[in-house]
Amino acid sequence: MYSVSFTGHRPEKLPYFCDDDPMLVDMKERLKIQIEKLIAEGAECFYSGMARGADIWCAQIVIELKNKYPDIKLSAVIPCKTQTEKWDETSTAVYNDILSKCDKTIYISDKYTKTCMLKRDRALVELCDVLVAVFDGTKGGTKYTVEYAQKMHKKVIIIPPM
Repeated sequence: MYSVSFTGHRPEKLPYFCDDDPMLVDMKERLKIQIEKLIAEGAECFYSGMARGADIWCAQIVIELKNKYPDIKLSAVIPCKTQTEKWDETSTAVYNDILSKCDKTIYISDKYTKTCMLKRDRALVELCDVLVAVFDGTKGGTKYTVEYAQKMHKKVIIIPPM
């Protein structure tokens, strides 16, 4: 049994224009195939940072796969309890729906701080054996998380967004 954490870009950093964009549909299918492969290899615990974009998409895939693999667990690792306060209504509703289906919720901080996102990213790496990253190589939080995972000698699986 081992654990998997997810990281990846937010929607505005990706070349998708809508939820049914063929590139997004393809990327989500590649993610699902990779997650099922990890389950077949013994992954049971999954961690999502619950950011908009890749984190949310991965969490939704794990929730969908729980029907087929009832023993897998999903935990939310959230930077702060106020994470969604500036999100739109639709994104907040999706987030709350996922949270209601998580097996565990871990809050890094009660409110936003300058370091809570970084601490969440580090926690995701420290909790996992494998990091799955929707990553195109550009700088930002995803790159930091991938590099931290490599430094910590974690297995990193890159899923190109396109």
